[in-house]
Amino acid sequence: MNTDTCLCQIQAMNSLPEDCIAKILSLTTPADVCRSSAVSRIFKSAAYSDNVWNHFLPTHFPAGFTAPTDLTTRKQLFFSLAHNPLLLNDSHLSFWLERKSGNKCYMMAARSLSIAWGDDQRYWHWITLPDTRFGQVAELIMVWWLEITGKINISLLSDDTLYAAYLIFKWNDSPYGFRRLVEASLVLIDTEMTDDVQPSLVSLMQIPGTEEEAPCAVMRRDGWYEVELGHLFERRGDMGEIEMSLKETKGPFDKKGLILYGIEIRPMP
Repeated sequence: MNTDTCLCQIQAMNSLPEDCIAKILSLTTPADVCRSSAVSRIFKSAAYSDNVWNHFLPTHFPAGFTAPTDLTTRKQLFFSLAHNPLLLNDSHLSFWLERKSGNKCYMMAARSLSIAWGDDQRYWHWITLPDTRFGQVAELIMVWWLEITGKINISLLSDDTLYAAYLIFKWNDSPYGFRRLVEASLVLIDTEMTDDVQPSLVSLMQIPGTEEEAPCAVMRRDGWYEVELGHLFERRGDMGEIEMSLKETKGPFDKKGLILYGIEIRPMP
């Protein structure tokens, strides 16, 4: 396509009404909308339209959500939610939007999870760490039976989106007992398929020279590790709770040194 043809197409687009251009932009992506603002003045004006950015914001926000009062446009609200997660449910749930799509993302604090013996100080300590969005994280002192479970209502997720859940954690100075594979699972409970779901095996530690092939935890940019617990496609109209778990209950040996941040639920790439 030559330069003259491109210019003709741009001029033709610029002749469209602004609300028509805004409708076209709303069918693209947030990144495309931002790039289009450099095309011309009318595209720039359309790219700032609340009608465009309403398309990328959720139709339904989670209970307890209140938009910050200092944000005067829907574009500002979108990017605020993409870069600044909000705390809900007594600061036990973090909510934000995926920047490239506007799909909803969540992180459940360790305090909101069911942890076997989590309230017994002989086995777990609740500590505060800097640069975390929740008030406390859980540090494993010692257990034989490791079982961590979280539940979230599927209605909180964005429709027709493939989601994955990740356990977010790190190690203290003396981890022990995690050189074996552990069970991870994700299931939509209260459905006929619940009993057919088999847990997968994952590795929380990278073990040099191991011959076992299993998904392994990877370090994130924030210095925490994450390991996938499972994934699920949320279809419009789905109902029920998603149950996510990680467990190691078969090996009669000590496990210690894990620091649990929470479980993150976000769209898969």
